[in-house]
Amino acid sequence: MTQIAGKNILITGAASGIGKLMAGYFAEANAHLAMLDINKDLLNQTKNQIGGKGVKVQAYDCDISDEKSVDFAISNVAKDFKEIDILINNAGIVVGKNFLDLNIQDFRKVLDVNLMGMIMMTQKILPQMMTRKTGHIVNIASTAGFIGMPKMSEYCASKFADIGVSDALRLELKKSGFDDIKITVVCPYVIATGMFNGFKPLFLNPVLKPEKVAQKIVRAVKKNKPYLIIPFYLKYLYLLKVLPV
Repeated sequence: MTQIAGKNILITGAASGIGKLMAGYFAEANAHLAMLDINKDLLNQTKNQIGGKGVKVQAYDCDISDEKSVDFAISNVAKDFKEIDILINNAGIVVGKNFLDLNIQDFRKVLDVNLMGMIMMTQKILPQMMTRKTGHIVNIASTAGFIGMPKMSEYCASKFADIGVSDALRLELKKSGFDDIKITVVCPYVIATGMFNGFKPLFLNPVLKPEKVAQKIVRAVKKNKPYLIIPFYLKYLYLLKVLPV
C-alpha cells in the first residue's frame, strides 16, 4: 500500500477536470500538493479552493511542453517541498480531427504535451525517488492508448506512447532493484470534462463521470495498482484486437 497522508504529491494539469478533482481528494487524504498548469488564473482558483483543507498547497504556472518552463517550475517546487513522493502526469490535450485534416503542428503539439511533457516531468523527478529508493509515478493515459479511435489519431498516438514508456520504465526499475518505485498507468474511457465535447460514445459505454474516475485513481495509487482501466471490461477489447481473424 502507498501511504498518502503527509506525502508530497505533484500533479500536472491540476487547474481543472480530473486533475483538480484528484488534488481535492488527495488533500482530503491529508497529502500536500504541488499543482502545475498552464492556466495560471484557473490554477490559483483551484489552489484557493483546496487550500482550506489544512494541507500545504502550492500552485506553479507551467507549460509542460516547454523544457525551460518545466525547469523553472521544478526549481520552485524544490524550494517549497523537500521532495516529491508521488508524481501524477495528468496534463493532456486533444485536437479531434480526421487524420488528413490534422497538420504536423497539431501532431507535434499533442505529442509535446501528452508524451514529452510526461517524459520531461518523470526524468526530472525520478532521480530523487531513486536516491530514496521509493516513490510512485502515475501516468494518466487512456483506453485510446490500446485501441485506436476515429478522429483521435494524434491523441491515440500520444497515449499508445505513454503506455509503452510506462511499461518499459517499470521493467527497467525492477531490473535495477528499484522495486519500491511504483508506476500506475490509468486508462479511462472518455471522461465528461469538456475535453471531448461532441464525442459519440460506443454502444453500452457511456461517458465517464469525472468524480468517479478521480476517486478510482486515488484508490489505485493507494493499492499500488500497475494498471487501472475504467471501465474494467474494456481490457477485453484489447484481447479481441490481438486475436487472429
